[in-house]
Amino acid sequence: MTPLTFEQLVALGSLVLAVVTIGLTMRRDGATEEERHTARVAEQQVMTDKLDSISDMSRETRDTVREMSKQLTEHSRELARIETRIEDHDRRLAAIEQRCDSRSAAGTD
Repeated sequence: MTPLTFEQLVALGSLVLAVVTIGLTMRRDGATEEERHTARVAEQQVMTDKLDSISDMSRETRDTVREMSKQLTEHSRELARIETRIEDHDRRLAAIEQRCDSRSAAGTD
């Protein structure tokens, strides 16, 4: 075995340093990728939670609109009934007024 020269020692040191640097870089990139994946999963979870919240609010709004529509229909029916009754009362009142007018006109003769 021949002794290593200074140049060979420097080359060997450079090679070891390069291998260590590559190893550390790969380790760091792997950890970074894992952190990115974790951040992506967390972001997706937040997005899913927001979508669930929006979906719940949408359901509540839809249910409220349906209930208001039912109430509006009921009020429209009740209003139609009341208008019919008012018209009936108006006819009866007009008939009573005519009778009163005809009696008072007949009584003054």
